[in-house]
Parts: sequence; structure tokens; C-alpha cells
Amino acid sequence: MKTKVIIAVSILIIGMGCISKRNSSQCSIHRSNIDISHELFTHLLSDENYHYLFGVVEGNQLDYRISEITIERSTVGDEKIWNSFSEKIPGKCWAVCQTIQNIFLISEQHELKDGNPEFSKHKLYRISKESSQIEELYEWNQGNSFIRDVYFDSDEIGYVFFRPSGNPLDYQFLKTNNGGKEWNAVELNRPVNVVHRKDERLYFLSYKNNLRSDWIYSINKNNDNLDSIQFNLNITDFSVEENGDYWLLGKEEDRTVLQRYEKERTTGVHAFSDDADVIPKQLYKYNELIVVIASQIDKNMLGGFGGTKPLMFVSKDNGLTWDNHRLDEALYLKPISFYKDEQMTAYVGNGKVLTCKFQ
Repeated sequence: MKTKVIIAVSILIIGMGCISKRNSSQCSIHRSNIDISHELFTHLLSDENYHYLFGVVEGNQLDYRISEITIERSTVGDEKIWNSFSEKIPGKCWAVCQTIQNIFLISEQHELKDGNPEFSKHKLYRISKESSQIEELYEWNQGNSFIRDVYFDSDEIGYVFFRPSGNPLDYQFLKTNNGGKEWNAVELNRPVNVVHRKDERLYFLSYKNNLRSDWIYSINKNNDNLDSIQFNLNITDFSVEENGDYWLLGKEEDRTVLQRYEKERTTGVHAFSDDADVIPKQLYKYNELIVVIASQIDKNMLGGFGGTKPLMFVSKDNGLTWDNHRLDEALYLKPISFYKDEQMTAYVGNGKVLTCKFQ
């Protein structure tokens, strides 16, 4: 395993107020027909034609184990209208991904064992985009297990980051080549946080003794070789480019910053705030488009009790200039989906959907 330690960071922070008119994006908030009586939406997928919004319905408030997954679908360009896409699936939506023809979904399902409730099983389902037919593919039934994420390169080849116990060092990298019916395990023996895929490698954020997320590992999907780099930043999210450069979103003491790692050197790109009240959440990078999602603590919210409001920063020129989008109607941005560098879609609460067109 190769390990590189990156300590020195060049200070090339671009001014926080640098905003360009040519960098602006068209963002709209739509009041949709989404049923807000069960307003717990967890995942959102988008492709060229449709959006798929995944939520959970609690069937019985006295028994938290009874819940069902709902899937709503909307046509791209008509985000006001959402319709039920398939039958409900037992459990809570834990991880989703898609191929051209199918959606792969992992459900967490609770049950009693010896009279005590526990996280007893995860089930993998495949849902046809064309017919909405649901097929159960596999079950993990290891008690206190945990699924970090799922990826399918095709309808046959897929990957899961799986933890069979409550120990964060027990993570495994699971691989299938027959559509999820059988899995082979590679022991990782280290924590796995945020996961991303790029070409022939999967990347995951990790930490060691101090719980500071400053390690990024990559595993080759073909030969299982594991490489790693340590950074001098408490990383929240990251992106990997075609040439192997890393873009890092995180905390440098109290500052929320974006950094770039290229040619074994880390440089500062932009500082979004020097205030600890701004919390980095998510980074998206595609070609020269960069979207940073954050939240800010506002002590004036909720009648003086305080709360958080979402923030969104967009650059369309690889971080040279930035647009700080106003999100006055948004309670939050969750879940979010991106379709290449063309559009971002997010649920923002109270049945409203945000769309941003970047081209």
C-alpha cells in the first residue's frame, strides 16, 4: 500500500467576495405535489429523462420497525409533478445507485431477536426503470451490520462498502459479477466514510486515531490494490478528476475552505468563511463546474433558539470566481442529485423542489 503525507499547503486563497456575472446559474424553487405528510426523503437520483425521489413512510408510531420505502418520479423539466413510481418496499432506504436500465436499492429492515430490537438485516433490490418491477437480489443478515454505499458499473458488476459489526475497523469491500446474487469480500480493516467512484477505482474518506478525516484511500476494482494519501485538512467531502487531482472541502481550524491537490502539492482555492458557524456539507465537481453545499448557524432562527440555514456556492470556471446563491425559501438541501454539469435538483422542504441549470 502506497502512502503519501501532504503537510505543506500553499496559501493561494482567492478573495471571498469574488463573484462574476458570467458565473451565475439559473435556480428556481418549484412548489410540487409531493405528499408532505411523510416528509422524510433520503435519496434522489437523476438521469437524462427522470428524477427518482426516495422517502420513508412510518406505518406505526408505536413500532419503529414498521416502515416502507416510497419512490416518486418526475420528468426532467417538470419538477412540479411527481407520481408514485413503484410499489412500496419494506424498511428504510439506506443506499441507492442506478444504471441505464435499473435502480439498485439497499433497504435496512428491523426485527426482534430474543425479544430485543436490533439492526438485523439489509436487503438489496433491483427496480426496473421501464416496468417498475421490483426484484429482491440479496440479504445481509448479520445483526449489527452497516452499509456505507453501493455502486453498480453495469447490471452485473457491483460494489458495496459493508461493515459486518459495530467495529469501525471491520469494513469490507464487497464485489459481485452476477448482478448482486453472490458477493466476494476484501478486508479493508479501516473506517470508511464518504465514498466516490472514478474510472477503475473507488475512493473513500477515512481517519485514524484522532477521528480527524484526513486520509483518502483508493482501491482498484480489478486487482484490489489499496493506496492512500494523508492531507493536512479535516476533510468533509472530496472529488477526483480524470488526471488524478483531488479537490478537498473541509475545515482548516475554523475556516471552511476548498483546496486542490495536484503534482503532490496542495494549494488553497477558496475560503468560504472564517467563521466556525459555517459548516461544510458536500462538494460536487464536473469539468469546470464546482458546487459547494454548506450550512450556517443562525441564532435568530426559531424565535431566538437558533437553527441552521443552507448555503450554496457555485463556480463555473474551476474556482476562479464564485456565486453565492440566495436560498431564502429552502429549509435545507436534502437530498440532492446532479446530472453532469447541466442541472442540480434538491428537495428543500415543505413539498418544494429546487432546480439549478448550470449551462
